[in-house]
Amino acid sequence: MPTRNLGSISISGDLPVGGMGCSASLIALDLARKLLRSPDQRNALALVVSTENITQNWYRGNDRTMLLSNCLFRCGAAALLLSNRRADRRRARFRLLHLVRTHLGKKDDCYRSVFQEEDEEGVRGVRLSKQIMQIAGDALKGNITTLGPLVLPLSEQLFFLLNALARKALGKRLPLPPPVRGAVAAATAALLRLSPVGYAV
Repeated sequence: MPTRNLGSISISGDLPVGGMGCSASLIALDLARKLLRSPDQRNALALVVSTENITQNWYRGNDRTMLLSNCLFRCGAAALLLSNRRADRRRARFRLLHLVRTHLGKKDDCYRSVFQEEDEEGVRGVRLSKQIMQIAGDALKGNITTLGPLVLPLSEQLFFLLNALARKALGKRLPLPPPVRGAVAAATAALLRLSPVGYAV
């Protein structure tokens, strides 16, 4: 039905990415972006539909570490229509520039942080480890480290570099003392005045 209603799709494919929860939407979005960038797919549309349903993983037991997932995860859905047609450029609300996903599954503690298993009574559910906040923070840090150079202006990148060097020199004291903070900001501004790119204060 979507292929017929959207009209101009000549090649359609169904690529299920099941059992991955909300992370499947990023994988599907990246796949759609790569398909639309290929030379064979000119003037094409890609519909990405992502759903999450906790019904099959609803925990009916009494283990507290497994009951928490009933509170955190819910049912939901989202859809995105991606296009590489020039005519759609003006009416598109967003433009996909960068897509970053950090995968930490090769580490054992990350792999076991959200894990489907049975409790002592044989009731199946999803167990959340106590380290999940630390692991989520590490994943977020990895995403920001990868995405930062792609989206931050040169002035912010230089400020970050000088700030990191100053922290290393001062033994990682947080926050930096006011005179050091001022010196880092002044050095960043001076470096940017020397470079061909201007610096707006």
